[in-house]
Amino acid sequence: MNYKLDITNHYATMIHFDEMIGLNNFIKIPVITDELPSSYEINLENIAINLFNEEPYYNSILQQNSDSFIGKYEDPVVLLKKAKLIIKNTKCAQIVMVNKKDYFHSWRTQFLKNDLAIVCYAHSLNYPETMIYIRVIFSGSIELSFSDENMILHTVGYEVFIDEDEIKSINEKMRKKVISNQININNLKFNNKSSRLWDRDYFNKYFIQEEEFNYCCIAIKDYDGTDI
Repeated sequence: MNYKLDITNHYATMIHFDEMIGLNNFIKIPVITDELPSSYEINLENIAINLFNEEPYYNSILQQNSDSFIGKYEDPVVLLKKAKLIIKNTKCAQIVMVNKKDYFHSWRTQFLKNDLAIVCYAHSLNYPETMIYIRVIFSGSIELSFSDENMILHTVGYEVFIDEDEIKSINEKMRKKVISNQININNLKFNNKSSRLWDRDYFNKYFIQEEEFNYCCIAIKDYDGTDI
């Protein structure tokens, strides 16, 4: 069974980019091009998500598959071995890749009041010993797609369902996978532009995170992009 969930209203509280139990999580970004795609896709591996039973995603999965294991638990955290984020109607994006040195890329454009921002960060699926941070600012939706076969029960409350040996095994398997898939980072077409929006204080002049909006980052004023 395949699922496509519109998580626009809950992405900030749903996705765990800070892993809790020692599992390494991974992302893969699209090929860098001169123009930012209007729909930006990020591949995720070993990413945990909250499935609170009072939110629509929990029920949506059970409506499609009443036999799903999540139906046995309240508010489970599920590990997605593979998933994809599709961010629609993108306005701008900034990338930082941290290896032996930092690599930057920024698409210079504008965003408007009430646009949204998401930051994704994890180990790279293509570059060993590399962390990727990408912020995408958008006015459309965020869709999370994954399948039953890639769902594993992660935690419920304080009970962890993935033991230490399995964590070590998964991490080692992923380490070998990254090495086998590695690409020369210097072949990427970075424009070496570091956006000022990476500065927390500067970013906070333009975006807020409030509990009433499920901690999603919402633009509070327009931005003309002249200082990116």
